[in-house]
Amino acid sequence: MFRVGSIAFVFVALLLFANCKKESDNSCPFLAPGVVYVGMTQSQTDTFVIRRFEKSSGFAKLVDTMLITKAHINQVGVGKDSFMLLPDNYPNFNALFYSNNWQIYFPKMHRTVQIFGAVPRFTQNNQNSSQCQSYVSEVTVDNTVFHFNSWFDSQYRIYVTK
Repeated sequence: MFRVGSIAFVFVALLLFANCKKESDNSCPFLAPGVVYVGMTQSQTDTFVIRRFEKSSGFAKLVDTMLITKAHINQVGVGKDSFMLLPDNYPNFNALFYSNNWQIYFPKMHRTVQIFGAVPRFTQNNQNSSQCQSYVSEVTVDNTVFHFNSWFDSQYRIYVTK
């Protein structure tokens, strides 16, 4: 009797796991908003520190810290006085954007940017398409709240000023 019960338990557990896996396979991948830095120079932003905090702790429980140096920064121009900084050695910022609070510290300016309160919107893949993305519907950057209705236009960006 013990063996039959154990086998039945394992079978049910496998079925539940398989069903959960199917649901997560239908979720669209997450896409963090672009972070645009306005009024800063390349020399001011050639080194920065990303600090990741537990979301529920505000900025009290530090999870990790990453120093981003010039060798690992891809700078993409957005306008005459603005650009995005894309570090190639810290994928957590984009992948875990919605599940943490963040600080970005620029030592040359003694400037700390706080990003918090991200509200993710998870979408389901209803058809086979490369256009399916989960995204943030709301996030606060230095006490400015940004709201988004979609991810697929040029307005899916947050702005950080000097």
